[in-house]
Amino acid sequence: MDIAMQKQRLKDVNWTDNGKTEFDPTKVLQFKPFKYGCIVCGGHFGDEGKGKKVDEMAEYYKSLGLKLLSARGQGSGNAGHTVKVNGIKYDFHYLTSAGLIADCMLLGPGMLIDPIRVLKEAEKLPTEKRKIIKISERAMIVTDAERTMDAWCENWRNHAGKAIIGTTKSGVGPGVGIRGIREHVTFADALACKDVNEFRSLYLKNYLLPKEAKDIFTEEYAEKLWDAIHRLTIVDSCELISKYRQEGDWAVLLEISQAIGLDPLFGNSGHFTTSTPCTNTGGVAFAGFTMEDFPEGSTIVFKGYASKVGGGPFNTKFTSEEEHIKKYIQGEVDEVGVTSGRERDLGWFDGVAARYAVSLTGNANICINCMDVIGGMGKVTGEIKVCFAYKNIHTGEVVYNWPYHLKCYEPLYVSLSTVGKKEEEVIRDYIELLETVIGREITEYGVGPSREDFRKREDAFK
Repeated sequence: MDIAMQKQRLKDVNWTDNGKTEFDPTKVLQFKPFKYGCIVCGGHFGDEGKGKKVDEMAEYYKSLGLKLLSARGQGSGNAGHTVKVNGIKYDFHYLTSAGLIADCMLLGPGMLIDPIRVLKEAEKLPTEKRKIIKISERAMIVTDAERTMDAWCENWRNHAGKAIIGTTKSGVGPGVGIRGIREHVTFADALACKDVNEFRSLYLKNYLLPKEAKDIFTEEYAEKLWDAIHRLTIVDSCELISKYRQEGDWAVLLEISQAIGLDPLFGNSGHFTTSTPCTNTGGVAFAGFTMEDFPEGSTIVFKGYASKVGGGPFNTKFTSEEEHIKKYIQGEVDEVGVTSGRERDLGWFDGVAARYAVSLTGNANICINCMDVIGGMGKVTGEIKVCFAYKNIHTGEVVYNWPYHLKCYEPLYVSLSTVGKKEEEVIRDYIELLETVIGREITEYGVGPSREDFRKREDAFK
């Protein structure tokens, strides 16, 4: 664009504001999407090993000589990501799984963030990596007040005879509700307060908070929050993203917490879900990016079997007769929720849910973790099942889509024999079976807890 020529054609325009400040065309930035970028999301109910995939992609981008922007845009401390680097295991909740490699870690505007807990979690990182954490000024502050409401809601459901959601009680649901009625407090709101008393009054004036929650907001607690906020680096995330786009030597890696089976619109029966979006497009919007920023597209991550923490239907859960298979898996993998500490329910791979997740994301890349566990299944069972469709328990109708009222359906399975097969043969045959049921080729698979344990699809067929 020739700015000088345009200004010449528009010579009748006065380019100064009352002769004082002149319009500077160099400040008008053209949109330049990131040249390198990927989105990583989960395909079942969370805990699929997304953190390991994020860690691998981060290492890949750094090997290209790029700077790395590692970002999240939704969820809260209810997320749980485990990364194992150089034999050291790291558990993250607010921070991104690529934080040990990234040059900038952005916690985006769609997140609900407890400043005290973020600071505590940052202590796990090496000192130099703590400095790269940036928090969007538009992100909502979540506190003990919202967590109290979260616990109260779960208790109310229980006493009312309703099925509990099984939340992590991180305050996300109440926080999203408060944001929906515009009574939330952002980091920008906090920084605009002249002192801690004005900050505290923002919460005490919130008509949505019950007395029990407001009682938590003592002067002492408000001081701790106030101090934590001012120890963090709060930024205009849109400006930061635009700046890195212009520089041209950055890659962006977006980590979607939870999974598509828990998306508030498309997830588990519409009620047993988290409160912020879990699809690739939803996560991108909540982080402040565009889909053009991710030329490598999206990677959707599954495990070779299904797992779930929390309430709601779990159609492919192992039966009591299959308890020995669950015990085998638990002996191979630490199947405990990173955030909740609860033992996960386990079951067969849900191909219906997988197809549904792929259709919502349009993913070209599919990664299946824990295939080493699948390879060893012959030790405990003569067959491995995969759910290919559902049958309505009332009408007998067979459906290949993921229905809303999951409790009204039972799974239909295809079975793969493990008899007389070596582990590598089981893995190969299982990959082909999953591809047939999902309707999409598997890109890669994992056979261990570290980034070095990923294998390309073709490795299984050598």
